[in-house]
Amino acid sequence: MDYVKSELSSVDLKFLVRELRELLVGARVDRVYQVGERELAFRMYGKGGLDFISASNFMCVTKYRRPAPRQPSSFAMQLRKNLKGKSVRDVRQHGFDRIVEVKFDEHILVFELFSKGNVILCDSGMKIMGLLDWQKWRDRTLGVGRVYEYPPPVKDPQLVDEDGFREVMSSSEKGVASTLATRFSLGGYYAEKVCGDAGIDPGAAYDEVDHGMLWRAFQDFIDSLEADANPVLEEDNVLPFGGGENRFHSFNEAVDEYFSRMEREDKEFKVEAGIESKRERLEKQLENQLRAYEEASSGVDEERAKGDRLYQRMSELNLALDRIRELKRKGLDDEDIMEELKDMGFIKGLEGHRLKLDL
Repeated sequence: MDYVKSELSSVDLKFLVRELRELLVGARVDRVYQVGERELAFRMYGKGGLDFISASNFMCVTKYRRPAPRQPSSFAMQLRKNLKGKSVRDVRQHGFDRIVEVKFDEHILVFELFSKGNVILCDSGMKIMGLLDWQKWRDRTLGVGRVYEYPPPVKDPQLVDEDGFREVMSSSEKGVASTLATRFSLGGYYAEKVCGDAGIDPGAAYDEVDHGMLWRAFQDFIDSLEADANPVLEEDNVLPFGGGENRFHSFNEAVDEYFSRMEREDKEFKVEAGIESKRERLEKQLENQLRAYEEASSGVDEERAKGDRLYQRMSELNLALDRIRELKRKGLDDEDIMEELKDMGFIKGLEGHRLKLDL
């Protein structure tokens, strides 16, 4: 299965939120920083110091402290003002969606981990006090002063019975894996895993596969969501369960390692790309300067050669000028004068007081 995980799925969040609840409940907020365009870092204390980070595609308690910016963003300042010293009371996933709520006594922080991501600070009545990004969707608008609206609910696969499963699958025009991934919020990797466990082609249409085998594999997968995490870190994936040797004590640790590594590699790539881009610009600039120098040098050499040739024929030129003045006094026009001077091959034209020479 060719797959590179770039974001946490609803399945991942189900395991992760259980661990975050254990780590964060009772901890107090100390500082909040915006450490990236869409990434926040919360310095917390109470269960020992810990750093909780959230980005558009993941969240976790991290052992990799991000450097604080010199100037905090206005949203980070607002979060500090409202949450500093406040204790986390609960951490929960909204349904089976990629939405996590961190609850305080008087505030609720909503983390949306889909699309561009967002972080919304609400009061206890879910009225928006501040947010990372104002957003307008087809079915809702996120803005200060508005009551927070959840996106249209996704189907929770844990609540689906066999008849409901059959109805959803049979009504889809997509392949089995695509339907499992989108209609039941399993995500691409876990949808293909269910198909693999059932021994069916992920791209097959539902009416081409054995319903009983697919339903049993689906049920086995749903049952596994209640088990303890047995996290595995792979080169291009991080999983709450599965085979493999690179294991961690908690899924949170594995998520931290995977996405922190991804961030480091992304920054290194951007630095290398920036250096390469600058190198290319400097090479182009040098190339243009060398071309201009060569053209200028070529022009200087050519003019110098013309000057030398002109000097060598100066006596002939003086004779020609004397002859031209004499003929002009006689009233000859330029055309007649050129006819008189045709034996002087280096004179190519005469226009008034301008003499054209071939040197």
